[in-house]
Amino acid sequence: MRMPFEEAVLNFRSEGFRSIGLWRPRLADFGEDRAAILLQDAGMSVSSLSFAGGFTGSHGYRYTEAIHDGFDALKQAAIVGAETVVLVAGGLNGHITKHARRNVVDGIRTLSERAEQLGVQLALRPMRKTFHHTWSFLNTCDETIGILDQIQCPNVGLAIDLYHCGLESDWKKSLRTIAPHTSLVFVNDLPCPNSTEYEMCLPGDGILPVRAILEEFVIGGFEGKFEVHVWSEKLWELPSRRLFANVRESLARVWPAAWGHWARQFRNDSPA
Repeated sequence: MRMPFEEAVLNFRSEGFRSIGLWRPRLADFGEDRAAILLQDAGMSVSSLSFAGGFTGSHGYRYTEAIHDGFDALKQAAIVGAETVVLVAGGLNGHITKHARRNVVDGIRTLSERAEQLGVQLALRPMRKTFHHTWSFLNTCDETIGILDQIQCPNVGLAIDLYHCGLESDWKKSLRTIAPHTSLVFVNDLPCPNSTEYEMCLPGDGILPVRAILEEFVIGGFEGKFEVHVWSEKLWELPSRRLFANVRESLARVWPAAWGHWARQFRNDSPA
């Protein structure tokens, strides 16, 4: 969060990553057009843009304002070539659940029409119960799939965050079920005990069976992107090159065969 945009892009590239997830406030600060040129020059694609949504008003937007903000997010995604825009439903915010669900379904249907025109995917992200009243009243994969079943739009999938969903009961069965519906997997780990409600750790540094979870996604037919997504004040304090090196090392440790394959691809694709 504290890293200059250009520094982040170039350090990602030098550490062997070819795709990056973008955070809308940082993108807006740098400028979408400038970012598109920088990313193209660096040979970096954009896996996702986070976030839009908040259809229940819990983020300070009225419903219509949330829709217009979603349109802005889609426009930004199209400029930088982002494959997916990540959506959050919004907290319950005094609504009855039925009304909140209707707002989410109607809002995403509206955004999906514009997204289809721009060639952008949408991915709805469930969040753990702690965030029920602030960020998302959708707290399980099953609840979120229920919303997708109502929406019935092929360009709308799931964004699954291991920190938020990794402890769901019977996860092995659930992962194989949700994998075909999933566009994006946020890879991180769950520390024990949590230092704050937002604190995450790198894959392999916490209590989740990260490799087993990722393998189950692949076995279940997942064809999207794995994206390292770690909110951590402790990690953000590291020098940028050390932070990116830690990310690379954690992936190599957690899933060595997959990381070796990605690393070979990077070497082969890199200019001489």
